[in-house]
Amino acid sequence: MYFSAHPTTTYNNTQVIDIFRRVITKFNILENIAVFQKYDVVDGASPEALAFKLYGDSELHWVILLSNNIVDVNNNWPLSTQDFGTYVTKKYTNPAARHHYEDGDGDVVDGPTSYPVSYFTFEERKNNEKASIFVLDAFYISSFVEEFRKLIK
Repeated sequence: MYFSAHPTTTYNNTQVIDIFRRVITKFNILENIAVFQKYDVVDGASPEALAFKLYGDSELHWVILLSNNIVDVNNNWPLSTQDFGTYVTKKYTNPAARHHYEDGDGDVVDGPTSYPVSYFTFEERKNNEKASIFVLDAFYISSFVEEFRKLIK
């Protein structure tokens, strides 16, 4: 549904979808916070599952991704608990080892003046931040899609 609205362009004598085309809708999160709601992605939920839950159509997953400026779902969408465990153990030889030190305010400090933060905890915080997103209120979904289609051409 998302790319069907995009115009085509010629590349190496072949018509292709212009995937580099971007638009800014009037539904800007910072300017229209009333039409967006903060949402915490539940463990293992995909953008498609969330779109179905919120809008009754899994094909509208692109609205969620676009609203949160996510272009790489593999790296910018939160991992499930199982996938997260696999990711951390593949990335680090010892996930329990110290990544850095923090003071009582959570600021990174040089040396052991406060408490250590493990690689696991460091990565877990990043993953949890990804789980906090904005979703467009379902009331506005058809207006959003319509405006997007007009602007992308």
